[in-house]
Amino acid sequence: MDLVKLKEENEKYLVSLQIETNLNLPTIEGLSEVKPKSSRQVASRACAIGYVVGLIYDADREDLIEQLEQYQLWGKSVTSAEKRSLKVEQISDKVKNEYSWLPESIQALAWCLGLVELDHFNYCDEDLADNFPLGKDPSNFIKSAELRPIEEIQRECDLLYRLHWYTKKCYREGDVSKLDLGVIEARRKAIDWVYGVEDNWDEVQLDT
Repeated sequence: MDLVKLKEENEKYLVSLQIETNLNLPTIEGLSEVKPKSSRQVASRACAIGYVVGLIYDADREDLIEQLEQYQLWGKSVTSAEKRSLKVEQISDKVKNEYSWLPESIQALAWCLGLVELDHFNYCDEDLADNFPLGKDPSNFIKSAELRPIEEIQRECDLLYRLHWYTKKCYREGDVSKLDLGVIEARRKAIDWVYGVEDNWDEVQLDT
């Protein structure tokens, strides 16, 4: 897809929603510059986060680790930072707040898998967890997973980049935002990762 055209189309869409845009923001990376994740990687990551998010509800850490290992998610689908959090006796309030947005990342991953829709004006679906085999063997779910066309993921990646600029500007300047900064950041991180901007989830940069 022509990235300049994509940028212009998303800017036009945001203007129609009366959301301020920054015309000086560049285009996102093209497909030749990224390494998109496979459907299995995305499905595995989504399932893994479903257990990691248990930390914010004070779930038993040993039980979470046991299930992640049992379902072969621990090795490649849990980040190094998450592994450290799962092994410490108590996570900090800062980390707990960070992880409280993980359901929004799951919503974005579920969208990439064609399981849900994305409405950036609302929080994640109340029944989001029903889309995943938590507490069960996820192997069939992972094997049968399919991603939306990469062009759709690319378009959403570009849109979230521009929405993130808007929400950060509102936060920085104390203006009322039509969108929640935490929602946009969590979803952008997930979709940037799927699009392949960074291989490592922990290293996804959210520059605007």
